[in-house]
Amino acid sequence: EATTTTETYKVGTLVVDLFDTKTKKLLWRGTSSDTLSSNSDKNIKNLDKGVEKLFKQFPPGSSKK
Repeated sequence: EATTTTETYKVGTLVVDLFDTKTKKLLWRGTSSDTLSSNSDKNIKNLDKGVEKLFKQFPPGSSKK
C-alpha cells in the first residue's frame, strides 16, 4: 500500500530587470529566490542577502567575489 505526504513551502522570488533607457531593450535580468519564514525580520534579512548575491552577478561577465 502506498502513501503520499505533501508539504507546502512559501517561496519568494525577486526579479530585477535593467533596461537601456534609449532602446528600451533588456540589458540584464537577475533573479533570486528563497523559502519564506513566518518571521518578517528574517525575511527582510534574507531579502537583503538575496539582493547582494543577485548584484554580484552584475555586470554580465564580471567575476566579482
